[in-house]
Amino acid sequence: MNVSLPRSLLLILGCSAAACAQPREDRSGAPAAGCSVRVIVALQPAPDEALVADLARVSGARLDLVRAMAANLHLFTLTAAGPEPACTTAIERLRRDPRVTSVDLDQRRQIQSP
Repeated sequence: MNVSLPRSLLLILGCSAAACAQPREDRSGAPAAGCSVRVIVALQPAPDEALVADLARVSGARLDLVRAMAANLHLFTLTAAGPEPACTTAIERLRRDPRVTSVDLDQRRQIQSP
């Protein structure tokens, strides 16, 4: 029986697990850093690439469209450099943009107890 085959498989599995544990990279190849939240944004115009890029510039954060939720509601991932306050600041900048009706964190709602 060839003993090197099981050892080779263990080595491959170990390397694969180590690769999965590495920090995530963004599209530019740089390691992901800072805060990241999912936000529901109500927009009057339908978002195209130019609008999303301009909103990202205005907010100072990266915006990635996840999906449309309704005609004027869109789910985005907002990523900002720095700790959690950087995301809060970016959300506040988005809220001040006249093209944006509202920005809310995408979070589960809980039943209120009386």
